[in-house]
Amino acid sequence: MAEAATLGTPPAVAPKPALIRRELAALLVLAVSSGFQQGYFVPLFPIVTDRYRIGVAALAWTVTAPALVAVVATPVLGVLGDRLGHARVLRATACAVAAGAMLIAFAPDYPVLLCGRVLQGLLAGFLPLMFALIRARHSAEDTRRAIAHLSGALLSGVLIGNVCASKLQTVALSVAAVGAVMGVVMLWRVPERGTRPRLTPEAAGVDWWGAVLLAAGLVPILLALHEGAAWGWRSLPVIGCVAAGMSSLVTWAVVERRRAAPLIDVRRLFRPRLLPVFVLGWCVHFVVIGGQISYTTYFTARGGLGLSASAVGPILLPAFSAMALLSALTARIGKAIGYRAALVLGAALLLAGAGGVLVRHGSGADFAVLLALAGAGMGLIAGAGRILVIDAVRPEEVATSEGLFELLITLGAAVGSAGYAAILSSGANSDGSGGYQAAWSVGAAVAATGLIAATVLACRRGRDEA
Repeated sequence: MAEAATLGTPPAVAPKPALIRRELAALLVLAVSSGFQQGYFVPLFPIVTDRYRIGVAALAWTVTAPALVAVVATPVLGVLGDRLGHARVLRATACAVAAGAMLIAFAPDYPVLLCGRVLQGLLAGFLPLMFALIRARHSAEDTRRAIAHLSGALLSGVLIGNVCASKLQTVALSVAAVGAVMGVVMLWRVPERGTRPRLTPEAAGVDWWGAVLLAAGLVPILLALHEGAAWGWRSLPVIGCVAAGMSSLVTWAVVERRRAAPLIDVRRLFRPRLLPVFVLGWCVHFVVIGGQISYTTYFTARGGLGLSASAVGPILLPAFSAMALLSALTARIGKAIGYRAALVLGAALLLAGAGGVLVRHGSGADFAVLLALAGAGMGLIAGAGRILVIDAVRPEEVATSEGLFELLITLGAAVGSAGYAAILSSGANSDGSGGYQAAWSVGAAVAATGLIAATVLACRRGRDEA
């Protein structure tokens, strides 16, 4: 089978080009707004700590809480979109996220701020719903271009949010709220037209028990990953959370395999055309997103580069820029060399950047170049990976399957962050350095695993076409 197989049958009556452009513009605005809200909050940590007089433990919950919401909401929102209509569910989700941004901007106290962050955790459901909308409306090639542009817009939003928060500080809170509301307003220009599939009464329901079991499995494990450094990795709470989570996940997998219309088809994880993409997506987020804790602390550590905090942003800027640019260019690159080859190229760039820091880490310029390589690899993997996931499933599975991809990469970032933190903590010296070589060695090994997965997928293409 050729890789350029159609992504789905376009509507019998195609919408007018002007309407298509208007709808794509609305989704691009929402993608940029989503990225902004994912990139603007962390740089404001010192301001948030002073304004609400909270400690590190309370501040950590502003990151942990939305992450917990994301891992549960992402597959549920995807299923709801496939069952009830993607535009309808996307509008409701965008309204909830906008409400969260407003709460954060005007929060009088910490509990209100935390409520706003919880609502922002629903952001993770945006891309699966947007991609499902695109596939139902457009030809294969137009769909691939739109996915690449939306992925690039998301990463551009993250970059803009990070820069805006660093320069404008508290003004970024209001900018995020305005952008979220603007995204909601633009979405009203996107009708439901032709996106609701015809399903049997049994399949039309939502597997809520599956959602409960999945939450009971993922939430304790993610909680242990986020709080492990504070609780102690060998402490009873961490061990208990991991044990409870694993037991619930095993139960969930057994139950889901027996259901006619499961929340997530467990067998989909092991499809030969999807498993390598899922593995590579997990690996790149482990290395690039999870690894940020090692890079940024090394920049300012006395035993590292010893730079000021203001120097961190400029060093990371090339990486974020490369992510956004390569993601936006994925459709052109994929058309020229194939999307599976684009994944191999992205994985090679990731390994070059992750492995390069092991031998070149003496200056900010070294990191700027090497992290830009890794960022470029992540941009290609983000765009091409999502395209290949959508290419491999039926139209009625788009939001659910893409939601599974987003869930796995979220877990990759969470596991990476916790893993890097654990390695650095165990190898810390009195001057605040130590453990970096070990952490970066693990990152390079994970990146190599991603390259193997991408190569396996590319070789499978040759067998499929033989």
